[in-house]
Formats: sequence, C-alpha cells, structure tokens
Amino acid sequence: MISPVRLGVLLAATVSLQGGALSNPISQPGTRTVYISAVDNKEAPVEGLTAADFTIKEDGKTREIVSAQVARTPMQAVLMLDDSGLGLGAIRQGAGQFIETLQGRGEFAIITMGGRNLPLVDFTADPPTLYAGLQKMLTRNVPSTYLLDGLVEVAQTLQRRKAERPVILLVVVEGEELSSARPEVVMNEIQKSGAKLYYVGLGPPATQGNRPAYAAARAGDSTEDESAKRNAVLGSVPKNSGGRSEQILQTSGLPGLLKQFAVELAGQYAVTYKTDSTDAKLSVEMKKKGVKVRAPARVGGK
Repeated sequence: MISPVRLGVLLAATVSLQGGALSNPISQPGTRTVYISAVDNKEAPVEGLTAADFTIKEDGKTREIVSAQVARTPMQAVLMLDDSGLGLGAIRQGAGQFIETLQGRGEFAIITMGGRNLPLVDFTADPPTLYAGLQKMLTRNVPSTYLLDGLVEVAQTLQRRKAERPVILLVVVEGEELSSARPEVVMNEIQKSGAKLYYVGLGPPATQGNRPAYAAARAGDSTEDESAKRNAVLGSVPKNSGGRSEQILQTSGLPGLLKQFAVELAGQYAVTYKTDSTDAKLSVEMKKKGVKVRAPARVGGK
C-alpha cells in the first residue's frame, strides 16, 4: 500500500482552474457554509431554491440562514476507480462522462484500486490529461482491494490540501477487503476532510470474506473481519457525508449513473448560516414538498 506521505506528495500540486469558475463568497467569522444537494423524485437537481426554502439545525438548534445559492466554489474530486477487471470499459466511460459534465468546475485526481492503491493522474483541471490517464487504465486481474486504507489516505491528502469543496467518487467491484484501517478511523478522517463520498458497488454486495476464519490457515489469514469493516463504512459514510451510495449488477448502467452523480454535484447549493459551534450534528430540512436533500450529518471538527 502506498504510504499517506507518498500519496500526499504526489497529489499535492495545485493548478489553475480552466474556464474561470466563480467562487461563492468566503464564509465570514460566525458563519458556516455547507454544500447541499436538492433533488426531485427522479434524482434531478431542483433549481430556483432560496434561503427561505431551507431549515438548518445544529444539535437541534435552528440556525439563521444568511444565503443560499448555486455552488460556484471549485471542487477537488478524487476518482478512486477499480481496475481489477470487471467492467473496466464502463468504468473508464463513466469516469470520462463524470469529468466532462463537471468540466471547468474543479480539479480531479485519479487513483486505481485493483489490489494496491496507485495514483494515476495528479490533481488537474485539464480534461485531455485526465482522459489520457483513463485510457492508460489496464486490467490488473486482482480481485481484492485495500479500499479502506485508500480512503484514509485520500481523506488525509484532502485535509493537507485544505480542500474547500472535496468530493470522493468511489467505483469498486465487490470482493475481498484486505485493509487494516478500523472503520472509526476511516469515518473520522473523511469527516475531518469534509469530503462527500459518492460510492458505486459493482456486483452483489460481499457479505463475508473469501477466507473465513474457520477455513484460514491461521487467524491472521481470515478476511471476515475486514469485510465487516468495509460494509460498516460503505453502509454509513456516503449518506452521513452528504453523498450517495448505489449498487448495480450490470456495468452497462454505470456511465449513466456517474453522469447523474455529476449533474447532482453541478447543481448543489452553497448554504451559509450563522453559528457559534465548532462541531455539531447537522440537520437540513426542506420546506418545499417533493424535494429530497443530501447534506452532511455532522459539521466542523476539521
């Protein structure tokens, strides 16, 4: 596994954004800005919302909303893509559509995850560089991953970069997990990074390791515990981060789904409200009927 230091150095470079993307006003002292998805029953972004449409509470206390507008702050998105073999063509196509839809709205980095986590493309806003990187993805024919370890490394990298609007897109084939990271560590690091996790699992969910304890040569060879840890993280972090989780059996549906993710991110709202809390449980409600929101369950703590 690549060390957090090596991965952080490799992904640390910052480049100028193309397209002149505008930023939302920087939060003033005593305020906090959160990025919220508001979608209809077809998962399409709902347009034209204002501050009056949102209700925000921290630890049950209603906060005064200062402004709500379509988010313009550039994203820092890390694409963690499985190159173990299944559906590699669909993964490349879907990732390309994700980048194309969000072109001019931020920087992207690409990491492949078949077996070991390997940086493929450093953070850049240049589409040709990103597309060329995707074309270099080759099947590694390794069914196991270090998914949780990779999430920790990426979250720590985003923290070091002080990413203002971080996103992690995780596309992985269901299978054996070999990470040593504990679920609470993964959840804590993602929370501190502020990243929204968008996850797609390819294939039926893996409910147990391929090497259960009773069949392992020794206790340390079992992957039962690792699979439980993986499911604990993927079952809670996407929703709690304000992201999304989907499971698909046919890889042909992946490109359309990743484009839908990108359209949702492009239509997010930056909602700024007054607060005196450094760390709090967050609750976001919509006054407009028929609108579903995705927002982080906790804020602060960076």
